[in-house]
Amino acid sequence: MVEPIELSDALERLNAYLENNDLESAVAYLRTLHPADRAELLSELEPEQQAAIIEHLHVTELAEVFEQLDEEDMADVAQHLDVEELAEVLDEMEPDMAADLLGELEPEQAAEVLEQMEEPADVASLMNYAPDTAGGIMTAPPPSLRRFWTVAEALCFIKQHYAQEEDFYYLYVLDRYGRLIGLVSLKALILAEPEQTIEEIMNRKVIWVHADADQEEVAQILQRYDLVALPVVDNERRLIGVVTIDDVVDVIEEEATEDMYKLAQMSPDSEIYSPIPESVRNRLPWLIVNLGTAFLASSVVALFEGTIAQAAVLAAFMPVVAGQGGNAGTQTMTIIVRSLALKEIEPRDTFWAIWHEARVGIINGVALGILVALIAWFWKGNPYLGLVIGLAMTGNLFVAALAGVTVPMVLKLLRADPALASSIFVTTFTDVGGFFLFLGLASYFLRYLR
Repeated sequence: MVEPIELSDALERLNAYLENNDLESAVAYLRTLHPADRAELLSELEPEQQAAIIEHLHVTELAEVFEQLDEEDMADVAQHLDVEELAEVLDEMEPDMAADLLGELEPEQAAEVLEQMEEPADVASLMNYAPDTAGGIMTAPPPSLRRFWTVAEALCFIKQHYAQEEDFYYLYVLDRYGRLIGLVSLKALILAEPEQTIEEIMNRKVIWVHADADQEEVAQILQRYDLVALPVVDNERRLIGVVTIDDVVDVIEEEATEDMYKLAQMSPDSEIYSPIPESVRNRLPWLIVNLGTAFLASSVVALFEGTIAQAAVLAAFMPVVAGQGGNAGTQTMTIIVRSLALKEIEPRDTFWAIWHEARVGIINGVALGILVALIAWFWKGNPYLGLVIGLAMTGNLFVAALAGVTVPMVLKLLRADPALASSIFVTTFTDVGGFFLFLGLASYFLRYLR
């Protein structure tokens, strides 16, 4: 039984062993931990410390650790092994994880390692698919059943061929050409009579995906239908692999991180301790684009320099109108981008999405408009100032709703990623709209604001 640990405490203890050159104790301590914790600690060590630890771990132990690391960390740790040692480790790993690791190596090095492996076929076949597709994250297909077998024959087959399988959730049924025609759950197999055939108890309504399906789509299908595994087929509907729920957990985290970074116009590869030149290269271009849109908003303010000069109090409230509009637009945009990503809505639903969000925007705008109007009135003692900022707030939240829906939808129609550029354009609309409404109304009521 392995208990969860505090990684910071474990790392401190491991470093203490290594600082005292007590390598045996360090390795012995690692062996008491779960493979996921071993992997986490190993990735935190310096390269020379990693190399020293790896020399004392068995091949099977290394395989367990590698399977818990992400691709980049696997590649870093793999550099401490020679070709023969790495090939032995890969032979012990799940084919999909081994393929991920080889994909991170230089093509020449990966080819050399494949040649040294005892069973390279399954791994090599997985490397033919793009890494962000169903084929790229699937593992090799499990031993499958035939429909004319009896339940008793199927149970004997399972005992013979699934002894080494760590997990299996569904038993797939193939025809003579290897095409997927059904599946049998373990529950159905156990409860069936021994003389019944597989065809009698199998479920013909099998949910499957093509090998070139996007990994995000695979995750959505598993979630939608509450599956723990999803078969992957080729163009002839032959079973070529299976994606399991543990593969998809990593995909969900990866896609969520990618979308989060895109909303901030940052590279998905950005990390807190990325090299300074790389961090600047990832962020500066989008900041320059933001600078251009900021000047657009400033040009609107410049149109009303005379108004601001005659009623300087307006300058104190301009950020309030623009800021609230930006926040409301970001709320709407986030909901729309998420709904598009999950395929809950499509661009054809734009009108109904606008109709919904516009009503929400108007109600929120009226509520906030009344509140900020009262604050402005009591603060500055001018009811007309309250009226101007209240109307501008209401109008800008309506603009925010329109922009928050329309911008992501238009980007989707243009086959651009809505998460990547939506925030820049939505903020531009709310800044320009907010300043124009506020200062335009102020110009109309100027004689009451002086």
